[in-house]
Amino acid sequence: MVEVTAHTVLSVGESDYCVVLLKEKGGPRYLPVWVRMHQAHPIALWMQKVRLGRPHTHDLFIELADKLGLKLVRVSMYDVEKGALLSRIILRKHDKEIALECRASDAIAVAVKKGVPITVAEEIIRTAGIVVRHEQVEASVTESEQQQDKLSAFRDFIESLDLDGL
Repeated sequence: MVEVTAHTVLSVGESDYCVVLLKEKGGPRYLPVWVRMHQAHPIALWMQKVRLGRPHTHDLFIELADKLGLKLVRVSMYDVEKGALLSRIILRKHDKEIALECRASDAIAVAVKKGVPITVAEEIIRTAGIVVRHEQVEASVTESEQQQDKLSAFRDFIESLDLDGL
């Protein structure tokens, strides 16, 4: 199993989907996890440390587990079936581990909220993961700077216009 962290949540145009990007701890790989907007919302809020006045369903689950004496240990994405990540929330009571099946979005939300590790099977990361090389990022930044330089003449012209009299 590979430990990952929730890196960012990206909206996908005007669709109802988002990508939760998981980043390999200490490694170069990312795993994109496609989820619906309403599933990504609590993840994004908790990643940004935004707290709402009313609890989400995940808060209810965490509080119930706490009240029953269950310790949230980690969440795990262990396999893929029909294009869906099979995931579990792993709890512990005394020396016994309890695994609860759940959606990947729920596993990520609970892990982010509670601050527990997220693990992904090596096979999943190897098959569906992506690697962003440092040179690619630098090239993108350089291209962006070149585009900015090309547009600077237009920006200077627009800023010099006196639009108050229009």
